[in-house]
Amino acid sequence: MTDALTQSASPAPSGIDDEDLIEIVNEVWDAYLQQPGAEPVEAHVPVEHRMITAAVSITGAWEGHVRVLVPPAAATDITALMLAMAVDEVTDQDITDAMGELINVVGGNVKNRGAQPAKLGLPVVATGKMLFPATLETHRLTVSWRSTDSITFSVLHVNPERAGFPITAKTR
Repeated sequence: MTDALTQSASPAPSGIDDEDLIEIVNEVWDAYLQQPGAEPVEAHVPVEHRMITAAVSITGAWEGHVRVLVPPAAATDITALMLAMAVDEVTDQDITDAMGELINVVGGNVKNRGAQPAKLGLPVVATGKMLFPATLETHRLTVSWRSTDSITFSVLHVNPERAGFPITAKTR
């Protein structure tokens, strides 16, 4: 998948490049899903109302998030593969757990390959698109799932110029 289609801004404060994201996704496809390399797609993926979004934060030398957007049918298929279950046995909680694990593994690899020191937060999974308004997308990789759905992985950098006000504690 070395010719995968990615979109990135330059330079990436995370310390990773497009090739790192491609390699990480391919490693996950192989290790967790026992699938051949993820097939890249060029088209913009419309966000469905029921799209599953999973994200994890990275803090330290850089501040940001790693996010994946997965259509519901693909999330069900991926969950069944990850948990070695029949598709008709997959529950909403199974999907939440599997998508959390998927983004945790991808995010952990981004953290490990990126600028150090870095810490990985806990994964968050939701139905619909999670918005990160004070961020800049530095990397995007959209891949095809079984030729019917598209899954989008993004690395988002917190833009200090747009970040909220700092939190200060009041002392007594």
